[in-house]
Amino acid sequence: MRSLLKATFSTRRRALAVGAFALLAFAAPLSVSPTFADEPTVSGKLLDDGSVRVYVDGDLFAGYVPDAQGTPIVWPLRAPSGALATRGWPMIDQIDVAAENDAAMKAIYQNAQIGERGGAKDHPHHRSLWFNHGAVKGGDFWALTDSKIRQTQTVSFDCNGKTAVLVTKNRWFNAKLDRDICEDLRQIRFGVLPSEQVGWKNVRYLDFSIRITALEDGVEFGDTKEGTFGVRLPSPTALTAKKSNPKWGGRILDDAGRKDGETWGKRSAWVDYSGPAARVLDGAELASELARGDKASDFPLTTIGVAVLNGPESWAFPSWRHVRDYGLFATNPFGQRDFEPKNKAANGSKTLNRGETLRFEYRVLLHDGDLTAADLDAAFKAYSQEMKR
Repeated sequence: MRSLLKATFSTRRRALAVGAFALLAFAAPLSVSPTFADEPTVSGKLLDDGSVRVYVDGDLFAGYVPDAQGTPIVWPLRAPSGALATRGWPMIDQIDVAAENDAAMKAIYQNAQIGERGGAKDHPHHRSLWFNHGAVKGGDFWALTDSKIRQTQTVSFDCNGKTAVLVTKNRWFNAKLDRDICEDLRQIRFGVLPSEQVGWKNVRYLDFSIRITALEDGVEFGDTKEGTFGVRLPSPTALTAKKSNPKWGGRILDDAGRKDGETWGKRSAWVDYSGPAARVLDGAELASELARGDKASDFPLTTIGVAVLNGPESWAFPSWRHVRDYGLFATNPFGQRDFEPKNKAANGSKTLNRGETLRFEYRVLLHDGDLTAADLDAAFKAYSQEMKR
Protein backbone atom coordinates (compact mmCIF):
# COMPACT_ATOMS: atom_id res chain seq x y z
CA MET A 1 0.00 0.00 0.00
CA ARG A 2 1.26 3.46 -0.79
CA SER A 3 2.28 5.65 2.11
CA LEU A 4 -0.23 8.19 3.39
CA LEU A 5 1.84 10.98 1.90
CA LYS A 6 1.65 9.45 -1.58
CA ALA A 7 -1.94 8.21 -1.30
CA THR A 8 -3.52 11.37 0.02
CA PHE A 9 -1.29 14.35 -0.51
CA SER A 10 0.75 13.42 -3.61
CA THR A 11 2.47 16.32 -5.28
CA ARG A 12 2.41 14.69 -8.69
CA ARG A 13 -0.32 16.93 -10.07
CA ARG A 14 -0.51 20.55 -9.03
CA ALA A 15 -0.26 19.68 -5.34
CA LEU A 16 0.96 22.42 -3.05
CA ALA A 17 3.04 22.16 0.08
CA VAL A 18 1.35 20.35 2.95
CA GLY A 19 2.24 21.03 6.56
CA ALA A 20 2.71 18.45 9.26
CA PHE A 21 -0.59 19.47 10.83
CA ALA A 22 -2.48 18.50 7.69
CA LEU A 23 -0.85 15.08 7.54
CA LEU A 24 -1.53 14.32 11.19
CA ALA A 25 -5.08 15.66 11.14
CA PHE A 26 -6.18 13.43 8.29
CA ALA A 27 -4.05 10.36 8.97
CA ALA A 28 -6.71 8.13 10.53
CA PRO A 29 -9.61 8.19 8.08
CA LEU A 30 -7.91 8.75 4.75
CA SER A 31 -5.22 6.13 4.42
CA VAL A 32 -7.18 3.71 2.24
CA SER A 33 -8.64 4.27 -1.21
CA PRO A 34 -11.38 2.04 -2.61
CA THR A 35 -10.72 -0.36 -5.43
CA PHE A 36 -12.62 0.06 -8.66
CA ALA A 37 -14.28 -2.65 -10.71
CA ASP A 38 -14.65 -0.70 -13.96
CA GLU A 39 -11.73 1.69 -13.35
CA PRO A 40 -13.44 4.95 -14.28
CA THR A 41 -10.99 7.80 -14.68
CA VAL A 42 -11.27 10.67 -12.21
CA SER A 43 -9.51 13.88 -13.15
CA GLY A 44 -9.65 17.50 -12.12
CA LYS A 45 -8.61 21.10 -12.63
CA LEU A 46 -7.53 23.69 -10.07
CA LEU A 47 -8.42 27.11 -11.51
CA ASP A 48 -6.67 30.39 -10.86
CA ASP A 49 -9.45 31.67 -8.59
CA GLY A 50 -9.11 28.65 -6.28
CA SER A 51 -12.16 26.87 -7.61
CA VAL A 52 -11.96 23.23 -8.65
CA ARG A 53 -13.64 21.07 -11.27
CA VAL A 54 -13.71 17.28 -10.99
CA TYR A 55 -14.48 14.96 -13.90
CA VAL A 56 -15.40 11.28 -14.29
CA ASP A 57 -14.37 9.93 -17.68
CA GLY A 58 -14.18 13.49 -18.95
CA ASP A 59 -17.65 14.58 -17.82
CA LEU A 60 -18.04 17.10 -15.01
CA PHE A 61 -18.92 15.45 -11.70
CA ALA A 62 -18.50 18.32 -9.24
CA GLY A 63 -17.28 21.85 -8.81
CA TYR A 64 -15.86 23.55 -5.73
CA VAL A 65 -16.41 27.27 -5.12
CA PRO A 66 -14.18 28.78 -2.39
CA ASP A 67 -16.45 31.77 -1.74
CA ALA A 68 -20.20 31.59 -2.37
CA GLN A 69 -21.48 34.63 -0.51
CA GLY A 70 -19.36 33.95 2.53
CA THR A 71 -18.87 30.19 2.65
CA PRO A 72 -17.15 27.52 0.50
CA ILE A 73 -19.55 25.20 -1.34
CA VAL A 74 -19.60 22.26 -3.74
CA TRP A 75 -21.50 23.19 -6.92
CA PRO A 76 -22.35 22.00 -9.50
CA LEU A 77 -22.84 18.44 -8.24
CA ARG A 78 -24.12 15.80 -10.65
CA ALA A 79 -25.64 12.33 -10.36
CA PRO A 80 -24.20 9.54 -12.57
CA SER A 81 -26.84 10.29 -15.23
CA GLY A 82 -25.50 13.84 -15.46
CA ALA A 83 -28.55 15.37 -13.81
CA LEU A 84 -27.87 18.12 -11.30
CA ALA A 85 -28.29 16.62 -7.83
CA THR A 86 -28.60 19.88 -5.89
CA ARG A 87 -30.61 23.05 -6.39
CA GLY A 88 -28.97 25.46 -8.81
CA TRP A 89 -30.37 28.61 -7.21
CA PRO A 90 -29.12 31.09 -6.07
CA MET A 91 -25.75 30.27 -7.67
CA ILE A 92 -27.04 30.16 -11.25
CA ASP A 93 -28.41 33.70 -10.99
CA GLN A 94 -24.89 34.94 -10.28
CA ILE A 95 -23.35 33.42 -13.42
CA ASP A 96 -23.19 35.08 -16.83
CA VAL A 97 -24.16 31.93 -18.70
CA ALA A 98 -24.07 33.58 -22.13
CA ALA A 99 -20.45 34.62 -21.58
CA GLU A 100 -19.24 31.13 -20.59
CA ASN A 101 -16.58 30.01 -23.10
CA ASP A 102 -16.39 26.36 -22.05
CA ALA A 103 -19.13 24.68 -24.10
CA ALA A 104 -19.58 21.78 -21.66
CA MET A 105 -19.88 24.10 -18.64
CA LYS A 106 -22.26 26.36 -20.55
CA ALA A 107 -24.53 23.39 -21.23
CA ILE A 108 -24.48 22.47 -17.53
CA TYR A 109 -25.40 26.02 -16.56
CA GLN A 110 -28.18 26.04 -19.15
CA ASN A 111 -29.52 22.80 -17.71
CA ALA A 112 -29.43 24.44 -14.27
CA GLN A 113 -31.51 27.33 -15.61
CA ILE A 114 -34.07 24.92 -17.03
CA GLY A 115 -34.18 22.98 -13.76
CA GLU A 116 -35.08 26.13 -11.84
CA ARG A 117 -38.31 26.71 -13.76
CA GLY A 118 -41.09 26.77 -11.22
CA GLY A 119 -38.58 25.95 -8.50
CA ALA A 120 -38.48 27.21 -4.93
CA LYS A 121 -36.45 30.37 -4.41
CA ASP A 122 -36.50 30.33 -0.64
CA HIS A 123 -33.65 30.24 1.88
CA PRO A 124 -30.91 31.80 -0.28
CA HIS A 125 -28.34 30.63 2.28
CA HIS A 126 -29.00 27.02 1.19
CA ARG A 127 -26.16 26.80 -1.34
CA SER A 128 -25.92 23.31 -2.89
CA LEU A 129 -23.59 21.54 -0.41
CA TRP A 130 -21.84 23.33 2.44
CA PHE A 131 -20.61 23.20 6.05
CA ASN A 132 -21.19 25.98 8.59
CA HIS A 133 -23.29 26.62 11.71
CA GLY A 134 -25.84 29.12 12.96
CA ALA A 135 -24.38 29.88 16.40
CA VAL A 136 -20.62 30.00 16.92
CA LYS A 137 -19.65 32.26 19.83
CA GLY A 138 -22.58 34.51 18.96
CA GLY A 139 -21.88 34.58 15.24
CA ASP A 140 -24.34 33.20 12.68
CA PHE A 141 -22.47 31.45 9.88
CA TRP A 142 -25.57 29.61 8.60
CA ALA A 143 -27.60 32.55 7.30
CA LEU A 144 -26.35 35.32 5.03
CA THR A 145 -24.73 37.54 7.66
CA ASP A 146 -21.45 39.40 8.00
CA SER A 147 -19.91 36.37 9.73
CA LYS A 148 -17.99 34.52 7.02
CA ILE A 149 -15.87 31.44 6.43
CA ARG A 150 -12.91 32.54 4.31
CA GLN A 151 -10.60 30.17 2.51
CA THR A 152 -7.05 31.18 3.35
CA GLN A 153 -5.06 28.47 1.57
CA THR A 154 -5.41 25.76 -1.02
CA VAL A 155 -3.16 23.25 0.70
CA SER A 156 -3.24 20.69 -2.11
CA PHE A 157 -5.21 19.36 -5.03
CA ASP A 158 -4.26 15.95 -6.34
CA CYS A 159 -5.72 13.58 -8.92
CA ASN A 160 -4.42 10.03 -9.24
CA GLY A 161 -6.91 8.68 -11.79
CA LYS A 162 -9.12 7.07 -9.14
CA THR A 163 -9.83 10.02 -6.87
CA ALA A 164 -9.48 13.79 -6.79
CA VAL A 165 -8.56 15.21 -3.38
CA LEU A 166 -8.82 18.85 -2.37
CA VAL A 167 -7.45 20.15 0.95
CA THR A 168 -8.03 23.73 2.08
CA LYS A 169 -7.57 25.89 5.16
CA ASN A 170 -10.34 28.26 6.18
CA ARG A 171 -10.90 30.89 8.89
CA TRP A 172 -14.20 31.63 10.61
CA PHE A 173 -14.62 35.41 10.95
CA ASN A 174 -17.11 36.39 13.66
CA ALA A 175 -18.54 39.76 12.63
CA LYS A 176 -19.91 40.52 16.10
CA LEU A 177 -16.46 40.09 17.63
CA ASP A 178 -14.64 41.45 14.56
CA ARG A 179 -12.06 38.65 14.55
CA ASP A 180 -11.38 35.08 13.47
CA ILE A 181 -12.44 32.70 16.23
CA CYS A 182 -11.57 29.34 14.71
CA GLU A 183 -10.01 27.77 11.67
CA ASP A 184 -10.65 24.57 9.82
CA LEU A 185 -8.72 22.15 7.70
CA ARG A 186 -11.09 20.38 5.32
CA GLN A 187 -10.55 17.65 2.79
CA ILE A 188 -12.98 16.72 0.02
CA ARG A 189 -12.31 13.50 -1.84
CA PHE A 190 -14.26 12.73 -5.04
CA GLY A 191 -14.57 9.29 -6.60
CA VAL A 192 -16.74 6.44 -7.84
CA LEU A 193 -17.79 3.58 -5.55
CA PRO A 194 -16.70 0.06 -6.42
CA SER A 195 -19.72 -1.28 -8.28
CA GLU A 196 -19.94 -4.49 -6.28
CA GLN A 197 -20.35 -2.48 -3.07
CA VAL A 198 -23.85 -1.37 -4.05
CA GLY A 199 -25.11 -4.20 -6.21
CA TRP A 200 -23.25 -3.14 -9.36
CA LYS A 201 -25.04 0.19 -9.51
CA ASN A 202 -23.35 3.36 -10.69
CA VAL A 203 -22.68 5.55 -7.65
CA ARG A 204 -20.38 8.50 -7.22
CA TYR A 205 -19.20 9.70 -3.84
CA LEU A 206 -17.83 12.72 -2.06
CA ASP A 207 -15.99 12.29 1.25
CA PHE A 208 -16.08 15.47 3.33
CA SER A 209 -13.66 15.56 6.28
CA ILE A 210 -13.17 18.61 8.48
CA ARG A 211 -11.17 19.50 11.60
CA ILE A 212 -12.19 22.71 13.35
CA THR A 213 -9.71 24.24 15.79
CA ALA A 214 -10.46 27.08 18.21
CA LEU A 215 -8.21 30.13 17.97
CA GLU A 216 -9.24 31.34 21.43
CA ASP A 217 -10.97 30.13 24.58
CA GLY A 218 -14.74 29.80 24.84
CA VAL A 219 -15.64 29.08 21.21
CA GLU A 220 -19.11 27.63 21.68
CA PHE A 221 -20.96 25.84 18.91
CA GLY A 222 -24.47 26.54 20.11
CA ASP A 223 -27.48 24.29 20.36
CA THR A 224 -29.54 25.30 17.34
CA LYS A 225 -31.20 23.42 14.51
CA GLU A 226 -29.68 25.89 12.02
CA GLY A 227 -26.75 23.77 10.90
CA THR A 228 -24.48 22.19 9.96
CA PHE A 229 -23.49 19.94 7.02
CA GLY A 230 -26.11 20.95 4.48
CA VAL A 231 -27.40 19.84 1.10
CA ARG A 232 -30.28 21.49 -0.76
CA LEU A 233 -32.06 19.12 -3.11
CA PRO A 234 -33.44 20.15 -6.53
CA SER A 235 -36.88 21.69 -6.27
CA PRO A 236 -38.73 18.76 -7.95
CA THR A 237 -37.16 16.31 -5.49
CA ALA A 238 -38.66 17.89 -2.37
CA LEU A 239 -41.56 16.05 -0.74
CA THR A 240 -43.80 19.12 -0.89
CA ALA A 241 -43.08 19.68 -4.59
CA LYS A 242 -45.99 17.44 -5.54
CA LYS A 243 -48.31 20.22 -4.35
CA SER A 244 -47.22 22.41 -7.26
CA ASN A 245 -46.69 19.65 -9.82
CA PRO A 246 -48.15 16.12 -9.61
CA LYS A 247 -45.08 14.76 -11.41
CA TRP A 248 -42.78 16.12 -8.70
CA GLY A 249 -42.14 14.97 -5.14
CA GLY A 250 -39.62 12.52 -3.72
CA ARG A 251 -39.12 10.41 -0.61
CA ILE A 252 -36.81 10.23 2.41
CA LEU A 253 -35.55 7.03 4.08
CA ASP A 254 -33.15 6.44 6.98
CA ASP A 255 -31.26 3.49 8.45
CA ALA A 256 -34.05 2.71 10.94
CA GLY A 257 -36.67 2.40 8.20
CA ARG A 258 -38.25 5.76 9.02
CA LYS A 259 -39.70 7.60 6.06
CA ASP A 260 -40.30 11.18 5.01
CA GLY A 261 -41.25 13.44 7.93
CA GLU A 262 -40.47 10.71 10.46
CA THR A 263 -36.76 11.20 9.73
CA TRP A 264 -36.65 14.81 10.94
CA GLY A 265 -34.80 15.33 14.21
CA LYS A 266 -33.75 11.70 14.49
CA ARG A 267 -30.19 10.43 14.90
CA SER A 268 -29.21 8.13 12.07
CA ALA A 269 -26.12 6.67 10.44
CA TRP A 270 -27.47 7.33 6.95
CA VAL A 271 -30.36 9.09 5.26
CA ASP A 272 -31.30 8.97 1.59
CA TYR A 273 -33.38 11.63 -0.20
CA SER A 274 -34.42 10.77 -3.75
CA GLY A 275 -36.97 11.78 -6.35
CA PRO A 276 -37.57 13.58 -9.64
CA ALA A 277 -35.09 16.10 -11.02
CA ALA A 278 -34.44 17.77 -14.35
CA ARG A 279 -33.04 15.34 -16.89
CA VAL A 280 -29.77 16.46 -18.47
CA LEU A 281 -30.31 17.75 -22.00
CA ASP A 282 -27.85 18.37 -24.80
CA GLY A 283 -27.69 19.23 -28.48
CA ALA A 284 -30.97 19.91 -30.28
CA GLU A 285 -33.04 18.83 -27.26
CA LEU A 286 -31.31 21.40 -25.07
CA ALA A 287 -31.70 24.13 -27.68
CA SER A 288 -35.39 23.31 -28.10
CA GLU A 289 -36.03 23.44 -24.36
CA LEU A 290 -34.16 26.73 -23.99
CA ALA A 291 -36.27 28.20 -26.80
CA ARG A 292 -39.39 27.67 -24.68
CA GLY A 293 -38.16 30.43 -22.39
CA ASP A 294 -38.19 31.03 -18.66
CA LYS A 295 -41.98 31.18 -18.48
CA ALA A 296 -42.26 27.47 -19.20
CA SER A 297 -42.89 25.68 -15.89
CA ASP A 298 -42.04 22.11 -16.80
CA PHE A 299 -39.10 20.17 -18.24
CA PRO A 300 -38.07 16.54 -18.92
CA LEU A 301 -37.52 14.55 -15.73
CA THR A 302 -35.29 11.79 -14.45
CA THR A 303 -34.65 10.46 -10.93
CA ILE A 304 -31.74 11.32 -8.65
CA GLY A 305 -30.76 10.34 -5.14
CA VAL A 306 -28.48 11.82 -2.50
CA ALA A 307 -27.50 9.83 0.59
CA VAL A 308 -25.50 11.33 3.46
CA LEU A 309 -23.57 8.85 5.60
CA ASN A 310 -22.34 10.13 8.97
CA GLY A 311 -18.82 8.89 9.68
CA PRO A 312 -18.53 6.85 12.91
CA GLU A 313 -15.44 8.85 13.90
CA SER A 314 -17.39 12.11 13.86
CA TRP A 315 -18.09 13.98 17.07
CA ALA A 316 -21.69 13.34 18.25
CA PHE A 317 -22.17 10.32 15.97
CA PRO A 318 -24.83 9.52 14.96
CA SER A 319 -25.94 13.11 14.53
CA TRP A 320 -29.45 14.50 14.29
CA ARG A 321 -30.92 15.01 10.83
CA HIS A 322 -32.43 18.38 9.99
CA VAL A 323 -34.08 17.00 6.86
CA ARG A 324 -37.07 18.98 5.64
CA ASP A 325 -39.94 18.18 3.30
CA TYR A 326 -39.16 21.29 1.20
CA GLY A 327 -35.69 20.01 0.21
CA LEU A 328 -33.23 20.96 2.95
CA PHE A 329 -31.11 17.95 3.88
CA ALA A 330 -28.81 18.78 6.79
CA THR A 331 -26.88 16.77 9.37
CA ASN A 332 -26.59 18.60 12.69
CA PRO A 333 -24.41 17.43 15.61
CA PHE A 334 -25.44 20.32 17.88
CA GLY A 335 -29.23 20.91 17.73
CA GLN A 336 -30.42 18.56 20.45
CA ARG A 337 -32.93 20.91 22.11
CA ASP A 338 -34.85 21.47 18.89
CA PHE A 339 -34.75 17.82 17.91
CA GLU A 340 -35.55 16.42 21.36
CA PRO A 341 -38.00 18.98 22.80
CA LYS A 342 -39.23 16.58 25.50
CA ASN A 343 -35.71 16.03 26.80
CA LYS A 344 -35.31 18.62 29.58
CA ALA A 345 -31.63 17.78 29.94
CA ALA A 346 -30.92 18.34 26.25
CA ASN A 347 -27.86 20.42 25.50
CA GLY A 348 -26.16 19.82 22.18
CA SER A 349 -23.70 22.69 22.45
CA LYS A 350 -19.96 22.16 22.50
CA THR A 351 -17.34 24.64 23.71
CA LEU A 352 -13.73 24.59 22.58
CA ASN A 353 -10.80 26.33 24.19
CA ARG A 354 -7.76 27.54 22.28
CA GLY A 355 -6.15 24.71 20.33
CA GLU A 356 -8.97 22.20 20.91
CA THR A 357 -10.41 20.49 17.86
CA LEU A 358 -13.66 18.94 16.63
CA ARG A 359 -13.67 16.34 13.87
CA PHE A 360 -16.48 15.52 11.44
CA GLU A 361 -16.69 12.98 8.63
CA TYR A 362 -19.37 12.51 5.97
CA ARG A 363 -19.73 10.45 2.82
CA VAL A 364 -22.22 11.73 0.26
CA LEU A 365 -23.47 9.23 -2.32
CA LEU A 366 -24.79 10.51 -5.65
CA HIS A 367 -26.97 7.96 -7.43
CA ASP A 368 -29.79 7.68 -9.91
CA GLY A 369 -32.49 7.03 -7.33
CA ASP A 370 -31.97 3.27 -7.45
CA LEU A 371 -30.33 2.46 -4.11
CA THR A 372 -32.23 0.21 -1.69
CA ALA A 373 -31.96 0.16 2.10
CA ALA A 374 -29.79 -2.96 1.77
CA ASP A 375 -27.49 -1.13 -0.66
CA LEU A 376 -27.18 1.78 1.74
CA ASP A 377 -26.49 -0.50 4.70
CA ALA A 378 -23.71 -2.14 2.71
CA ALA A 379 -22.29 1.21 1.65
CA PHE A 380 -22.28 2.46 5.25
CA LYS A 381 -20.58 -0.72 6.46
CA ALA A 382 -17.85 -0.34 3.85
CA TYR A 383 -17.41 3.34 4.71
CA SER A 384 -17.15 2.56 8.42
CA GLN A 385 -14.47 -0.04 7.75
CA GLU A 386 -12.48 2.48 5.70
CA MET A 387 -12.66 5.01 8.52
CA LYS A 388 -11.23 2.50 11.03
CA ARG A 389 -8.20 1.57 8.94
